[in-house]
Amino acid sequence: MAYVQINTSPVWPPTGIALAALLVFGYSAFPGISLGVLLGSLITGADPIMAIGMTLGNTLEALAGAFLLKRYVQFHINMDRIRDVIGFLAVSMICTTISATIGTISLMIVAKGNWTGFGGLWTTWWIGDLLGALVVAPVLLVWISKPRIQINTGLFAEGFSILVILGIVTWYVFSSKPPEGILHQALVYLLFPIIIWAALRFRQHGATLAILCVSGIAIWGTVQGLGPFSLETKNDSLVLLQTFTAVVSLTGLILAAATIERRNTSLVLKQRAEELATLNDSSRNFLDNFDITSIYQTICRLAAERLGLDVAWIEAAPQGHEISSPIAVHGLSFEAIYSQRRIWDDFCSDFQETQHIKTLESIPRSKQRETIYASYAIFPLVFSNELIGSLKLLSKHIDFFSTDKQLLIQSYANLAAVAIQNALLFEEARMANRQLHALSQRLIKAQEDERLHLSRELHDESGQLLAALTVKLGLLEHDASISRVLHKRIAQLRHTTNAIQENLHALAINLRPASLDHLGLVLALEQFTREFSRQYNIKVEYEVVGLLEKRIPNEIETAVFRIVQESLTNVILHAQATSVDVLITLTEESVSVVVEDNGIGFSPTTTLSEKQLGLFGMRERIEMLGGILSIESESGKGTTIRAEAPIYD
Repeated sequence: MAYVQINTSPVWPPTGIALAALLVFGYSAFPGISLGVLLGSLITGADPIMAIGMTLGNTLEALAGAFLLKRYVQFHINMDRIRDVIGFLAVSMICTTISATIGTISLMIVAKGNWTGFGGLWTTWWIGDLLGALVVAPVLLVWISKPRIQINTGLFAEGFSILVILGIVTWYVFSSKPPEGILHQALVYLLFPIIIWAALRFRQHGATLAILCVSGIAIWGTVQGLGPFSLETKNDSLVLLQTFTAVVSLTGLILAAATIERRNTSLVLKQRAEELATLNDSSRNFLDNFDITSIYQTICRLAAERLGLDVAWIEAAPQGHEISSPIAVHGLSFEAIYSQRRIWDDFCSDFQETQHIKTLESIPRSKQRETIYASYAIFPLVFSNELIGSLKLLSKHIDFFSTDKQLLIQSYANLAAVAIQNALLFEEARMANRQLHALSQRLIKAQEDERLHLSRELHDESGQLLAALTVKLGLLEHDASISRVLHKRIAQLRHTTNAIQENLHALAINLRPASLDHLGLVLALEQFTREFSRQYNIKVEYEVVGLLEKRIPNEIETAVFRIVQESLTNVILHAQATSVDVLITLTEESVSVVVEDNGIGFSPTTTLSEKQLGLFGMRERIEMLGGILSIESESGKGTTIRAEAPIYD
């Protein structure tokens, strides 16, 4: 192909080979390039000065290209990004000038200063090296990397068909003498749809192989004077050939890179969607669970199932100098966890407040044989800048904890920390509620005991004294020979004493009616509602179902009586009602009470929270017994209070 000069050709494959070698094996491989160029030049009969110049030019060219690609392009050798292709083109155009300049100067020195053809030789040399880089290097770089597509029989047959069709069409275009017209030249455009097909279906592997096939046949045919680029002068043919080869190479590589980038973007979006779904699912699981033990276990289980880990466990933040212990484990037993901690935790024996990642390569070789896991990670569980625990993870894959994976797991750990803190706060609130409930029970019991005591004191002590006083006043009035005025005063005192006795009796009943303890709930309520109706002139319909000849536990009788008592008190204070219905129903499993009035009604939520504590006390009493209380009311439509409590043997 070196028709201009024996050392310059329209395409120079060693440039692509050298650049690919340094990108794959590193800068230390450059002596192999130098030795290969030197020996190759000398064996083919080149002058020693020329051989040294070519060796220097090709070596520096490859070193500069590899450096620029790695340093400024962050080049991927599989060329899966458009920036890789564009960067490769730009670097190749710059670096190939080194070899062209040094090589052409060496050739001029050997020619003893004949600089007449310097420009043409330099251009041919530069374009030859450039095409060598664009055509050969991508093939080598791409095909040493593992394909990212699964090759099956159908895909293999499709790829083979593309290559055969491309070879036949290219051979037809570049294997015949060009006719006088331009029809044969137009046939070259038939190659582009096939190259695009190869790039879209097989990405860089298909594109580079198609480029190599088309470029090889095109170069051979043009040099032989065949094909659409064979013009009257070799220089014009060379320009067309090199332009065509560059366009074919860039078209295939850029299109394949764009296809890979689009696919990678789609995969990243899908992965992000899966990660968001994982976090959303985890958040939903956390929010539906307030048991702290279950929360710990759920965090470990979801870390393994949804994040793809092999082992997960949680350790609480240590108190003082205590060594933290696992509180929840998934994937291993607790004993096995202690064994793994002895292997991995040497590098971070203290409890960590920052994220840590460690791989199998970083632990002593003696310990590597004791574990099947290749990577280990610690993610702190932090809430409001306070360390509440640590999530520790193991994976059998050494590269599992990538940057993206770390971000996902840290987000998961943040959610877990919130869930743990919420569960702890909920547990504290539940404990406080149990304590308040117990205190409320004690207060209500103490209140009932005190009412019973006061009722008995009023009835037994004060009542009896007043009764004796009334009798004595009567005797005094009957026996004494006194004046009419004194007789009148004694009658007034006896009347006052009777009024005080009646008031004390009513007060004793309100505090704790003796009939409730001696006669039971039914008669006590009957007596109370009758007296209520008489005293306040409000019609009270009292009905009992299934309870006429039965007694229920004393605490339930007391609660039902107090609920009816408080409900009727509210009727007097707030309802402005003219009638009230009271219904007591007993079944085998529960007792229920319904108090309904025709008053002005109210807003239950407002009353419970702002106006009075009576309804709250009613609810507290019934809930102490494991029952429920409901309030139905609406302005202008009265109020209905329903309470139901279970009966246990």
